[in-house]
This record gives sequence, structure tokens and C-alpha cells, in this order.
Amino acid sequence: MKKMIIFASLLVYLSFSAFGDKGFEGRPITSNITMSTGFTLNKGEFLVGLGPIGFGISDKVQVGTNILLFLLQDYNANLKISFIKTEEKAFALGFKVHSFDLDVDEEESGFTSFSPYAAFSTKVSKNTFLHLGGQYSTFSGPEEIEDAMAIATSMGTSAHLGIEHSYSHKTKFLAETGYDFTFKGFRIGGAVFWGWKYFRLKLGVNYFKPKWTSGFIFPVISLQWRFDG
Repeated sequence: MKKMIIFASLLVYLSFSAFGDKGFEGRPITSNITMSTGFTLNKGEFLVGLGPIGFGISDKVQVGTNILLFLLQDYNANLKISFIKTEEKAFALGFKVHSFDLDVDEEESGFTSFSPYAAFSTKVSKNTFLHLGGQYSTFSGPEEIEDAMAIATSMGTSAHLGIEHSYSHKTKFLAETGYDFTFKGFRIGGAVFWGWKYFRLKLGVNYFKPKWTSGFIFPVISLQWRFDG
């Protein structure tokens, strides 16, 4: 936890010099709360922070990971390719790999998941985007994934719907809901996303109610520094 606080403080300190007036202009969000959008990073663009880390190989191809999940011992990688990318809409296909531990009969078991996914984003009004997404997950491990106890960050085969509303060119309100067919649980969440020329801050809360649990309420915290290489 101490390392996380030091890293976040350093990121904020470096980013204050990068504040500008453009906000989100020309840089649509690549993820809503837990779901991906149809947009990718621009060519040569980096996304670095406490949370997602990514790089735009081209205007329509990005690779990345989530460092916050790494700190929670969920080792992951993500490839996303956008086939349609305009100011009004975007459609992408991607592939995620995760390696993590879950409890099965009160003993830890290691699992690896492979998840192809699709994401579609479309502008439904002047200031609002609708995001739709889904993924199909397969799991390998010594036990059946259906016997595992889910945790707050678990995600299997699922469908998502998200709303992104721009209150101003620097402030967005995000909402999201979805259902996880693997862990048989609903997700719902909301967040506020502030964006300057380079620095971005996302704060919110998410709720996930998988089977065999009373549900998880956990904060959405993401510090990001987005810049050209």
C-alpha cells in the first residue's frame, strides 16, 4: 500500500505541469468503468497510471495491462483492435489474458482465463455516448471455475452496458451495468472522470454480487497520464 501511495503521489506531481484547456478533446476514453469502449489510443500515444497502462501501436491498435490488478496478483494483458473509429462511433475486437488465484473449497487454486471480447460505442446525443460490450471467457486450472469463489475483480463471460455523459470538456459522468454469466452476478457502478490535456482522474464506486457471496462494494480509483510518445 505504501508503494501505491508513493506512486500515485509522484504521478499527480508530474501531471500538474501538464494541465491544459483541451480536456478530453480528440482523446475519447478507451474504458468506461470496468468495460472497454470501442475506442483505442491514437498512434504513438501512451496511457500510464494507477490502473490501466497502454500504448497505441497505430490509430486502431493498442496493447496494455492493468497495474492495479497486478498489485492484487491478477497478472493480465490486453490487445484491442478498432475496426471503426470516428468521432461519432467506434467498434473494436480484443483479447484479454488473466492469471490469478481463487478459493475452491477454502484452498487457493490457480486459473488462467482467455477472453475474446467486442465493444461498440455510439454517440446518442450531443454530449452522451452509449457503450455496449461483451466477452466470452474460457478458464484453465486444476479445478472447475464454477466451483471457485469469486472476488471483487473476478470477470468471466459477461455482457455490459455503459453511459458516458460529458458535463463539460473536462468532466464526464460514467454509469455502467452488466451481468457475469460465469460467476452468476450483476454489476453496477458510477464514476466521475476529470480530464485535462494529459492528466486524468476517475473516482467512483462499483458493486458486484456473484453467487455464494453477500456482494462486493469497492471504489473506482484511476490516476492516468495520457501523452504522445
